[in-house]
Amino acid sequence: MDPAQQHDLFVERFVRSQDRIYAYVVTLMPNRADAEEVFQQTSLALWKKWRQYDPDRDFVRWACGMAHFEVRNFHRKHADKGRVYLSDDVLSEVAQTRLELHDVLEARRQALRLCLERLKRQKRELLERCYAGRDSIKTIAAELGQPPNVLYMTLKRLRRALFDCINLTLNTQGLT
Repeated sequence: MDPAQQHDLFVERFVRSQDRIYAYVVTLMPNRADAEEVFQQTSLALWKKWRQYDPDRDFVRWACGMAHFEVRNFHRKHADKGRVYLSDDVLSEVAQTRLELHDVLEARRQALRLCLERLKRQKRELLERCYAGRDSIKTIAAELGQPPNVLYMTLKRLRRALFDCINLTLNTQGLT
């Protein structure tokens, strides 16, 4: 494979896998801001080392290996700031488990997308608003003219319906 083809393949696989790599990083980091930083560092490292990628290897596993290295680097650099991080052994165990569950989690994520699309627009928008983190449940409930506990019960029912829909979708596809 010539370098131009190898580069094109790298770009295609990187673009297709960004969400999965980011999800992996989020699993290993204590907060989103740190995860964003590590993901950016990982992306830069991947772009710098694209020539080292073997097209016959699983791209996500290769990229997550680089991400794991970036997470460990981040932990070492920030160890003196009073933050508590996982030990290298525990971090490695979590990382390995996350990689092993990758296909299962991806199938569940795809099923969730389908199930969210099946919800009525109003319910989907309510879920998005409540879980976007911009407004508190108390604020949203007040705007809807409901007590917060009623909104919590509504969210509980919607989560349960999504959980059941995901499992049914996966059962139908033979992925359980």
